[in-house]
Amino acid sequence: MLATRTIVVWCADWPAVALMGTGRAGLEDPQQPCVVLRANRVVATNATARSEGVRIGSRRREAQRLCPAALVLERDLDREARAFEAVLATLDDITPRIEITRPGTVLFPARGPSRYFGGDEAVAAKLHSVVSAALLVPTAVGVGVADGVFA
Repeated sequence: MLATRTIVVWCADWPAVALMGTGRAGLEDPQQPCVVLRANRVVATNATARSEGVRIGSRRREAQRLCPAALVLERDLDREARAFEAVLATLDDITPRIEITRPGTVLFPARGPSRYFGGDEAVAAKLHSVVSAALLVPTAVGVGVADGVFA
């Protein structure tokens, strides 16, 4: 069986991005350090908190010691999924066959979009610009094309 050429779109730090810019107190500034926890372990940070030394997997107290100014928030999977719907809406114009692996990451077959947009590099550039424009809070967007999901 041949592997299906696949495109993956990934929004970095999605649990933190989904909480930022929601209008809640303290979350308006994307440069504000943010740490997202689940069971008192860091599951996501933004770039500002990472620059202070906070790492994924760290304990709550260690994260607070390294970056005392950070907003410490509990992970909210429902909010992450709701916030990701805006990104998914923009991808519907590119392909109808989207598989959400988790909020912040999707994959789909590359064959149709690559042919329509003129190749893998062209569709990757298009996806990067479309997804970046759809984000309320700027974050890194990764687009990968490979022969199969596991590549």
